[in-house]
Amino acid sequence: MISKASKRVKFDCHPIFSKWAKPNIYGSGKLFEFIKDSSKLQHRSTGPALLTYNPSYFREVCMRVDKLVQPKNLTYKRHIIDMPDGGKVGVDEISNDEELPKSDYPSLLYCTGGADHSYTARSKVRANWFLGAGYPSVFIVNRRCCGRVQQYSPQITVPYGKYNDLPDIVDYLVDIIPERKWILIGSCFGAQNVLDYFSQSSSNRSEVLGGIVDSFQFNGKMFLDGHYTSRVPFFQNSRKLILNVFVDAALNHAVNKTVYDQVSELVDRSKFKNINLTDKSAVKLVNEELICKMCPDAPFSTQEEYYAMTSPYYDENHKNFLRIQKPLVLVYAQDDPFSSFDLEMIEILKENPNLCLWLYPGGGHIIFTERLIPYSCYLKDVYLENAELLVRKQGEL
Repeated sequence: MISKASKRVKFDCHPIFSKWAKPNIYGSGKLFEFIKDSSKLQHRSTGPALLTYNPSYFREVCMRVDKLVQPKNLTYKRHIIDMPDGGKVGVDEISNDEELPKSDYPSLLYCTGGADHSYTARSKVRANWFLGAGYPSVFIVNRRCCGRVQQYSPQITVPYGKYNDLPDIVDYLVDIIPERKWILIGSCFGAQNVLDYFSQSSSNRSEVLGGIVDSFQFNGKMFLDGHYTSRVPFFQNSRKLILNVFVDAALNHAVNKTVYDQVSELVDRSKFKNINLTDKSAVKLVNEELICKMCPDAPFSTQEEYYAMTSPYYDENHKNFLRIQKPLVLVYAQDDPFSSFDLEMIEILKENPNLCLWLYPGGGHIIFTERLIPYSCYLKDVYLENAELLVRKQGEL
C-alpha cells in the first residue's frame, strides 16, 4: 500500500510560480514510448498559469473570453440519428470553407462538457483548432440529457436507452462516410462518454484510430464520495453546477411538449421543486431519481451502480479501463476541483498499455483553455500534437 506522503505527485515547477511547470507523462506501452520519444510539448512549461479555471467561479469570465475569440466562419450541417431505443440524437458536422483540409487526415467526433453543446462558443473554438490544422470536419454530439440543446436541436428526444449513444453514432458516421478514419475527443462529462465507449468491444474497429480526453473523473468512487465529504468550496460550488445541468433536463423542457411528456413519464418532477443544490442530499436525488430513471434501459438503478459502470475505475471489481483496446491520451490538471490523480491512481492506470496520461500541476477544470493571461493556454497544442501522433502512428499502436 502506498503511504499518504508518497502519493503526492511532484512536478518540475518554476521556483516561484507553483503552477508553472512541464507535464508529467505516465504510461507503460507503445503510446507512452512514442510520446516520450517524439513529443516537443513534454519539454515546454505551461507558463505562469496563476489563475486556474474552476467552473463555478470563473465560468462567466471564461465564457466571455470564448465569445470574443469564437470563429465566425464555420459551416454547420445537422445529422439527426435514429437510436435503437426509438429516440433521436442530433450531431452537427462542422467545417470551415476557408481552411484547406489534408486528404489523409481523419475527422473528429467531439463530446462536449456537460454545460456545452455544438453551438456554444467553447465548442466552436475547439472545433476550429482542428479545422485550422487541416482536419476535414469536426462532428459534435448534442447529448440527449441537456435541456440547453433543445433550442438548437428540437428533434432530439431526451430519455436515454442505455446511457451512452456513442456506439450507435459511430456506426452511423462510418456508414455515411465509409472511407474516413476517426479520432474521438471528449471533455468533462463528454470524456466519460468517450472513455465508456472505448471500454466496449464495439470500439475495436479499424476506422477508429483512438481518442483524447481531458478533465474527466477517472476514479468514480472517489468522485462520488467527494460529493458527500468534500468541504472544499471549489468542489462544493462545482457540484452545484453539475447537479443543475441535470435538473435543467428534468424541469426545463417545456420548449418541446413531446420531450416534456417523455420526461414526465419517467421522473417525478415534484421532487425537484425548490431543490437546494448546495445540500448534499441533492446528490442522491439527482443521481437516482433523475439520471438513473432517464436511462431506463441501462443496467444501473443506484448511484453506486451508475458510477461503477460509467467510470474508468471504481474499485478492484470494476476496472472498465482495462477493456480499452485503442490508444487513448488522457489530459488532466492536478488542481481540477472535481477529483485528483495521486500516485496510486497513476499506478493503476499503467495496468493498461493503451493509455497515456499527461498530468499538469495547474489548469483547473477544462484544462484552462482560455487565454485569460499570457501563455496559459496549452490544451490546444497538446490536443493537436497527440492527434497528429495518432494519425502518424496508425497501424503501430
